[in-house]
Amino acid sequence: MGTRRNNGEGSAPRQRKDGRWVADLLVGWTADGKRQRRYVYGATRKECADNLADLITQHRTTGVTVGKSPTFGQWMQHWLEHIAPTRVRPSTLPSYESKVRVYILSNGISRVRLNKLSVTDLDRLYTLLRRAPTKHDASGRKGPLGETTLLQLHRIIAKALKDAGQRGLITKNPATELDAPTPTSFTPDVFSLDDARKVRAAAERIPDGGGARWLLGLSIGARQGEALALGWDNLDLDAGTYRITRALYRLPWQHGCSPEQPEQPTCGRHNRSCPDRHGGGLHIGEPKSDAGTRSGVLPGPLVDLLRALRRAQGIAAVQDGGTPVWTSQNDVQVDLVFRQRNGHPFDPSRDNAAWYSFIRAAGVPDVRLHDARHTAATLLLLMGVDGRVVMDMMGWSQASMLTRYQHVIDEMKHAAAAKMTSALWADPAPAEPSPEDSNVLSLEAFRRRSGA
Repeated sequence: MGTRRNNGEGSAPRQRKDGRWVADLLVGWTADGKRQRRYVYGATRKECADNLADLITQHRTTGVTVGKSPTFGQWMQHWLEHIAPTRVRPSTLPSYESKVRVYILSNGISRVRLNKLSVTDLDRLYTLLRRAPTKHDASGRKGPLGETTLLQLHRIIAKALKDAGQRGLITKNPATELDAPTPTSFTPDVFSLDDARKVRAAAERIPDGGGARWLLGLSIGARQGEALALGWDNLDLDAGTYRITRALYRLPWQHGCSPEQPEQPTCGRHNRSCPDRHGGGLHIGEPKSDAGTRSGVLPGPLVDLLRALRRAQGIAAVQDGGTPVWTSQNDVQVDLVFRQRNGHPFDPSRDNAAWYSFIRAAGVPDVRLHDARHTAATLLLLMGVDGRVVMDMMGWSQASMLTRYQHVIDEMKHAAAAKMTSALWADPAPAEPSPEDSNVLSLEAFRRRSGA
């Protein structure tokens, strides 16, 4: 799916400018705490791969070369490069790398030896991040770090230190001895029902079914990446059903100009402009979580819009001489539902800009594109749809996500109390006449009389 390799596999063979192939393997740490690598070469890619396999076998036989304990920062860099790719989805890894770079490597805690790292060190780090700087820091961040982001950072640190313990680099994990930050309460920005109807009406006015793009999030709660990766093979318009199995995401480009020392690029350019760049661009992967792979039923009017979009794309394909099928950077081919004329996906940043232009033209408040998904969840809950059904439609992996909509649940509780008031505190029905006073006897009255 991505270009990263599992821990202990070494780097993929890559060709040097002189024509030879080279690969490397991290074998441990030097006495001064720097990463120690071994390099192998070959006249062909296969020869280089075979030499790397021999090196890995030799390294596993002789054991890890470890000198002085690495610093916390060095371990986090090693963990991100060699271990985290086996633990998290490729689309999540850039977020991990960004948080480590901004909040750990730029602070003094990065220089603490890993085997000396303590709960007090983490306490100091979290306190520092909670304080508001008087000006922009080196990372460009302004203001204190929110508790939700701090919790995400804490979980990253805990995972990395757990792996360090499994490798015998530390005897205890200080992150597990520290109370995790408590995230701040979350209240999503959502459209009112009237504004949601305005958005729907504006989307239906877009020619050739183009408005289906915006109604996908508002009606079934599709995430942006899920909508942009949706293929026609995910839709059955005759049955009116959908399957979400993919997500579009962007990975940053990596330098390839200095294969022997990737941390020290020689081209003098930004990684995205490196002439030998690799690994970046738009990729296709799985949804955000296992629960994100899901299926459901489309609203009828949305099916009509999608049919119109399919017809328009068919006409364009005839004019252009064929249906364009896009191939992602990780070699996944998709006949995209929402695409440019050449079959390529819409860039997520441009998709966001198009959303804001659309809602402003519709005359509704500015809310994020992702808030259309929050609106869908809110409307489903307010209509009394069971929470488990909402979880399935939204692709939530944890029931705790429902607590983010506590304000909606509170409204539902008030409505439930009002219904109970109407039911229980209504006047009782008038008493029916006694069977003895009626010409029509009940079965019980008949039996009593017969027994007499």
